[in-house]
This record gives sequence, structure tokens and C-alpha cells, in this order.
Amino acid sequence: MSTQAAGLAVLRSGVRKSGSTVEEVLVTRAKSGNSTACGELYERNRARLIRCTFRILRNRQDAEDVVQLAFQRALTNLHRFREDSTFSTWITRIAMNEALMLLRRRKVAAPLPEGNTDVETPFALELADSRPTPEQALAETELQAAVAYAISRLRKNLRTAVVLREMQGLTSAETARELGLTVSAVKARIFQARRHLRRHLHRVGITRETSTKAQCPPVAMDESDL
Repeated sequence: MSTQAAGLAVLRSGVRKSGSTVEEVLVTRAKSGNSTACGELYERNRARLIRCTFRILRNRQDAEDVVQLAFQRALTNLHRFREDSTFSTWITRIAMNEALMLLRRRKVAAPLPEGNTDVETPFALELADSRPTPEQALAETELQAAVAYAISRLRKNLRTAVVLREMQGLTSAETARELGLTVSAVKARIFQARRHLRRHLHRVGITRETSTKAQCPPVAMDESDL
């Protein structure tokens, strides 16, 4: 049996004895400096994080670099992880913030045609996969960059709420639990964030008509938002 396989067998044994989840045991062992646990946490989250950050950066190599940086930061600060949320949620938040900060440093904000704004229209980061024309593909890319850049400019408390609610797809109740807030407080932060996003997008010429042409769907709603 290889050293890595033996290490994983010990971890699985720890799970059975403690009654904790695999992730919880991995985090506990990683905090004590267990390299096998650190590697397992990385492998369990790597592919998903690359997909998440690629949605923002639209560049595979940049997404991989950001994920590597996020894990370096996470492991360096693992002693600060209070475990009031799951490790996967925590590392996702770090990775997506790193991706947004990279985008902000590059100052990616694509100007699109001017038009009338509709302040009631929410803008989501997720874009449709179908791209029937080159013009529509360009519009989608520009919209993706503009929205992600706008999110990167939000205050940290608003940005964190948006990352969880809009980008990770958590409900308002789930977001509230992750942040230790009430559902009303989460809704207030999301409302403020959307208002700032609309203002920024209007300044760079993105309107309801523009987002519709780019096939940008409305922000997902859940029952707690109604």
C-alpha cells in the first residue's frame, strides 16, 4: 500500500470513530499539519473551484492559478477557520474573491452601447451557454466581464453576500446561516449590492435591452425572497 493510500485509510478510520464528516476530519488533520489531509482537501475541491472561477475570468490558466493561490491562502490561514461553515464554502468564497480581485486589477470593464436603463432589472453573472452568432458571443463576454468587475468593486460585506447568494446559488436563508446574519439583513445587503451594480452597469452602457440580447437571465429567486 502506498504512503498516500495508507494515509487515506487512516483518515477514513478517523471518520468512522469520530462520527464527523470526511471534510471535518480532513480539516482537523490539516490544521495539525497533515500533508495528506491538505492534499485531499485540494483534490476534493479543485475541479469545482476551477469551474467557478472560470465563469468569472474566462481563461482556464488564470482560473487554475487563482485556485492555487486560494488554496495557498486558505492553508496559510487555516488556523483562523472557525468551522461555522463548511470548508468547501469557505474555500469557494476565497477563490471567487481572488478571481474578482484579479479582474479588478486588470480593470476589465467593457463599454457597451448606450440605451435606456431599467432600474428594476437584476443582472446575474451566469450567462447562457448558447451563442448563435459571433456578435452575441461578444456581447456575452463583455457583459460577463462588466458584471464581474462591478462585483469586485463592491464593499467587502456586500461582495461576500453576492458571492454566496448569486454566484454560489445559496438561498437567502442559507446565506444568512453562513454569514451569521438574519434573512432580512441578507436581503438588505443583496438589495444594496444590486443597486450599486445597476449604477455601475448603467455607467458603462449596459441596459435591460443589452442584457436581454446577451441572453443574461434574471437573478435566481427562492421562496424566502418572495
